[in-house]
Amino acid sequence: MDAISQCGSRESFDVLVIGTGIAGLSFCLALLQERPKAKIALLCKTKLQESNSYYAQGGIAAVSREGDTLSQHFQDTLSSGDGFSHPDVVSGILKEAPQYIQKLEHYGVSFDKMANHHEPDLAQEGGHSQRRIFRCKDQTGRAIIKSLMARVQEHPNIQIFESHIAVHLLNRAYQPVPRYYGEIVGAYVLEIATGLIHTFLSKVVILATGGAGKIYRYTTNPDVATGDGLAIAYRAGVRAVNLEFYQFHPTLLYHPQCPNFLISEAVRGEGGYLRLPQTGERFMRRYAPAQMELATRDVVARAIFNEIEQSSYNYVHLDTTHHSPAFLAQHFPNIYGTLKQLGIDMSQDLIPVVPAAHYQCGGILTDVAGQTDKDRLYAIGEVAFTGLHGANRLASNSLVEAGVMAGYAAQACLKWLDAPLPLTEKIPDWDSKGVSDSRRASQINAHWRGLRGEMTSYAGIIRTEEGLKDLLKLILTRSQMIEEYYWQYTVTRDLLELRNIILVAELIVRSALKRRESRGGHYREDYPQKSLDAEETIC
Repeated sequence: MDAISQCGSRESFDVLVIGTGIAGLSFCLALLQERPKAKIALLCKTKLQESNSYYAQGGIAAVSREGDTLSQHFQDTLSSGDGFSHPDVVSGILKEAPQYIQKLEHYGVSFDKMANHHEPDLAQEGGHSQRRIFRCKDQTGRAIIKSLMARVQEHPNIQIFESHIAVHLLNRAYQPVPRYYGEIVGAYVLEIATGLIHTFLSKVVILATGGAGKIYRYTTNPDVATGDGLAIAYRAGVRAVNLEFYQFHPTLLYHPQCPNFLISEAVRGEGGYLRLPQTGERFMRRYAPAQMELATRDVVARAIFNEIEQSSYNYVHLDTTHHSPAFLAQHFPNIYGTLKQLGIDMSQDLIPVVPAAHYQCGGILTDVAGQTDKDRLYAIGEVAFTGLHGANRLASNSLVEAGVMAGYAAQACLKWLDAPLPLTEKIPDWDSKGVSDSRRASQINAHWRGLRGEMTSYAGIIRTEEGLKDLLKLILTRSQMIEEYYWQYTVTRDLLELRNIILVAELIVRSALKRRESRGGHYREDYPQKSLDAEETIC
């Protein structure tokens, strides 16, 4: 076949932001408040709105009501983190949460109000001791992202690149070069429609790429959640921490026509019951008799997984039939309407649900402002590990972290904007050649399906040493083949995502093998107890 050159153009910016969820959009707006003339490139793989943030149903947590205190929110977060949250980071992020809520309202987000139209109508979710969840019915993420998008799209200094994906970070290393030092000065970027790979140079790079839920068979995440930011940062020499702690949401709708539809935590917060299909038993009394359905997500997800394994059903039921149609339609209009379209009336019918990969609690090692091991490279939001979530994320703390980190990162990176871009003349444009092979598409999809099934079976909610070791062998075999594809064939979005997700899978499995205990989102059936001297796992 004819050789194909993918070399594109060469562009220069002050800041390259990769990812358009709440973290990436909030960063752009926060930076432009400080530097209105900064030139920003904003990258997204598909459309601007497509991100985990957009599909966040539940809400965003912040102390606002009399009777609730920052200390209580702090303690709830530490409790959910199962001993691995960093207290200084928890304090540094949660104290800014009320101010971030005000900022979102300034941007046009209309959070639900009580009947008096003055007090916020706050929800309560699993692990929270108080009602402190700000929400926009059951489409909070959509409301926030739309408001932030409107501000971003109207700013002339933000150039939006839809259907673009980062291929590799550009590293201008110091001499000598230890693995964890150097500086990042941009990225190679694939323009998906044309197949061209452009050279984007920048004074600062912000990774706001979210999680990697597509690594598992069942996930609440959209198709873009393939661990891209984590993978390209790791290849550039950045450390990753605690990747074994992957949080599974207890209640994904089990329905062939709607494979990624989340039934919000807030449904259980408003009194939804979990029942066994065969008997109707509220089985959470056997796992968390005090909290029942409002136990933390790791407890509830593991309970559902156990019950499914022991039954002939592939799901359990979520029961909201004790609520009126008017109540459900008012509080959960999107869920109520979507289920109606599928023939499920949640005021009369039980909802089939399964646990699903939801949130990456580990990530790229950063401080509270997103600074990584590499100068000029920041990671914010779900892709980052700050220590806020510890071993298990407290519900509705993720949007808080992303928004607050964005503000901190905007301040922290100003020092790089005030300095000239380092010499980058020696950084070459993309010069590899590939061959087009239409058969590769089906082969890539086969690897993807196989990997997702293997990760779900061996490195999902319950893990064992034997299973993890078997899985690592399978991953390394796949990884070798995928690397050969990458270097021999035309670079495509599918190939990049597969290459990224196989690396993230390897890191998760290696981390899970290292942690010989059960804690938070990591449960080892062969080591069911917590270790008294457990440490963080670093890759």
